[in-house]
Amino acid sequence: MVNSYQALLCEGAEALSNHSDTARLDAEVLLAYIIRKERVWFAIHSKEAPDEKTVLDFQNLIKRRKSGEPVAYITGTREFMGLPFKVKKGILIPRPDTETLVEAILNEKLPQNSKILDLCTGSGAIAVSLAYYMKSCSVCAVDISDICIKTATENAEINGVLSRVEFRQADILSDELHLEKADVLVSNPPYIESAELADLMKDVKDFEPSLALDGGNDGLVFYRKIISLLPQLLNPGGLVAFEVGHNQADSVCDILKEQGCTDIKTLCDLAGIRRVVMAHK
Repeated sequence: MVNSYQALLCEGAEALSNHSDTARLDAEVLLAYIIRKERVWFAIHSKEAPDEKTVLDFQNLIKRRKSGEPVAYITGTREFMGLPFKVKKGILIPRPDTETLVEAILNEKLPQNSKILDLCTGSGAIAVSLAYYMKSCSVCAVDISDICIKTATENAEINGVLSRVEFRQADILSDELHLEKADVLVSNPPYIESAELADLMKDVKDFEPSLALDGGNDGLVFYRKIISLLPQLLNPGGLVAFEVGHNQADSVCDILKEQGCTDIKTLCDLAGIRRVVMAHK
């Protein structure tokens, strides 16, 4: 029998050491999820003994994580921009990189009562976060997936912004988008090259939806489509902001230039990768 939470965490971290780059963190998150505590709780109670059910439940979750299942799918939640978001299989897990995109928009001087359009909303992380931190804005969020629309709606309700976020199900590559023009268009679209999907990490490749990852042969299909729609979707002088892959910033900038966009700039994420491309149309 494991005689302390500290010993149980060490056991879990060791079991995950060859399966995760964040083995200790994964173990703490999973154990905290089981006992319904914050991770900081372990700093004070690490020497206390867990009961047998806790040990068995934890070991079962560690097995799931060893198989490659992401921690966020196991717990059903992921924090983004300091807010809680539901996630489940079929929905791309929000990444810290995407916070760079949200923060970039929050740092812009935007009109009061701005209308924001979020394409490929997924879990609703971008749309909900912007609505939460921009109290006077309204947001329309679009995704092709019914499970994304349903879960994003739940996330808007959880975070108290459902009255200002509208969700639409549509395929932006093929459907006609009958949407009111926005002051800001934001998107974190699928941008992985199709040929690279098979080389992704196991927990992404085997568990996260390819629909939210596959950006076509060169990874730029969605950018071309969305940028071609800017005259239809964005008010004159409006802001467009994208998350892009690690080697795509120049290509997306070129597409924006071809469509007559101005004030084009890029911003780096915490790893120093040019992760955000912004412009005005």
